[in-house]
Amino acid sequence: MNAPAAPLVLKFGGSAFAELDGFTRIARYVAGRAAAAGRPVVVVVSAMSGTTGRLQETLDHLAPDPPGEAAAMLLTSGETVSVALLAAALGAAGLPASAVPAAGTGLLGEGPPQHAELIRADPAPLRAALGARRVAVVPGGQAVDGAGHTVMLGRNSSDLSAVALAGGLGAPVCELFSDVPGVCTADPRLVPAARTLGGVDYATVDRMSRHGAKVVHTRAVTWARRTGVLLHCRPLPPLAGEGTTVGRGPASAAVVVAAHDDRLSRVTALFSDGRAEHALVPHAEAPGRARRAHERLFPGAERALGGRAAGPLPPKARSPHSDVLIT
Repeated sequence: MNAPAAPLVLKFGGSAFAELDGFTRIARYVAGRAAAAGRPVVVVVSAMSGTTGRLQETLDHLAPDPPGEAAAMLLTSGETVSVALLAAALGAAGLPASAVPAAGTGLLGEGPPQHAELIRADPAPLRAALGARRVAVVPGGQAVDGAGHTVMLGRNSSDLSAVALAGGLGAPVCELFSDVPGVCTADPRLVPAARTLGGVDYATVDRMSRHGAKVVHTRAVTWARRTGVLLHCRPLPPLAGEGTTVGRGPASAAVVVAAHDDRLSRVTALFSDGRAEHALVPHAEAPGRARRAHERLFPGAERALGGRAAGPLPPKARSPHSDVLIT
């Protein structure tokens, strides 16, 4: 008997759902991909942009040191909402989907409820869900502990969930969709001349993540390298672009900007030979410093940009619906 085809594994971050019609748009895209591929699909979703932050602010207002189990229960509710809404949108698009809770993912975590470590990805529960319906919608960044309680895998860890599920289910590629063209040599919001890399090795993306770039969660890169899953970082549909394949490509230089504290940003130039140079500058000076560092690493990038670029991408915005759980 032939083994069942490995599913497509697609992850959508919170920016995909900045507006409610994002759920409809992504549902139509998933339905098209499922029909074209003739394979089951696992869709991993994040909370709507800003939701987890709003929930954290509310929790901090009520209790400066809440019990970990209560905090995890509250802070994971944003992804639960996204799962339910996307499953509903998929049904409306004619593709019934299983809305899978954390306990149905097969992901096992260990440690503090808000910062658990992912230790195992059992594919059996999701295979069962995909046997009932061809599409399963899964909350990102969640697992269960040995007692069956929902735990968080850390902030912005939906990438980790998606990669772990892809590895467990035997999917050779995990597709990560975001509001940038792929893995770039710098944040294109700050450095318009940043290049989108067609392919890059795991080590480069791991270095970028460890220095503060929000490209791919660093533990997701570690898990992907360990399981041999290629990462395809892609722009959100319907934006054009091939994106970046991580795990199939050379090392690359890059510039990373990350907040150091309330006043300062850390600008890091990562050289392809492994060296790193850091500079602390006021937040307002970080874009200029980053552009100069990028030009040093990629001479002529500013000139090559010419007049073709419309300028940096707009800043991330909180979804107006991110307060859906806040009264």
